[in-house]
Amino acid sequence: MTLTPIYWGLAAALAAFYLTRVGDPPGRTRTLIKTLSVVALALVAAIGGGFILLVLALLLCAVGDFFLARHGETSLKAGMAAFAAGHLVYIVLFINQGGGVGYDALRIGIQVAVALAAFATARWLWPDLGALRRPVAGYMVIVAGMTLLAIGLPPSLWLVSVGAMLFMTSDALLAGELFKLPQDSPARSWTSPTVWTLYWGGQALITAGFLYPVK
Repeated sequence: MTLTPIYWGLAAALAAFYLTRVGDPPGRTRTLIKTLSVVALALVAAIGGGFILLVLALLLCAVGDFFLARHGETSLKAGMAAFAAGHLVYIVLFINQGGGVGYDALRIGIQVAVALAAFATARWLWPDLGALRRPVAGYMVIVAGMTLLAIGLPPSLWLVSVGAMLFMTSDALLAGELFKLPQDSPARSWTSPTVWTLYWGGQALITAGFLYPVK
């Protein structure tokens, strides 16, 4: 009997548990739950026979989760660096699996829309980024590139395409939360759970897309 379903269940349970703690102050338990929910996806990928690059990307993102679960500019920069590395690994993986320019009008249209959305988000954030303008801009270019490549993957990997778009959306919302919303904003009651749901759901879809491609 394969252990993959067990780890899928563990990953989903950890992600759901973290959702109940997403608004809590930074702490060891909260950080551990957040990190392990993505480490569990890496275990799913490894045990399920996924590409080593998929496992590596998930583990790098888990490191990013560890740092972003903490407060402070140093942790933010470390988290961004880890996630940027994870996205770069995804880029290599997607290129190896045929990602690129969309193979039909619909995919090309979605890629154009994603590129425009990334540019609009950067312009919206720019006045509030301060000293973080360069690292955030670089990070956004990497995330947008990863997403564009994912959209251009073969039809059998459509779950990966959807997952990457969810991932990018969660990053845009998180950036808005970090740089636009005051700490006491009532909007955080829905932005934080939404960011987590889109992010973890996107990672899960990317993992499932590679493990169970459509025939």
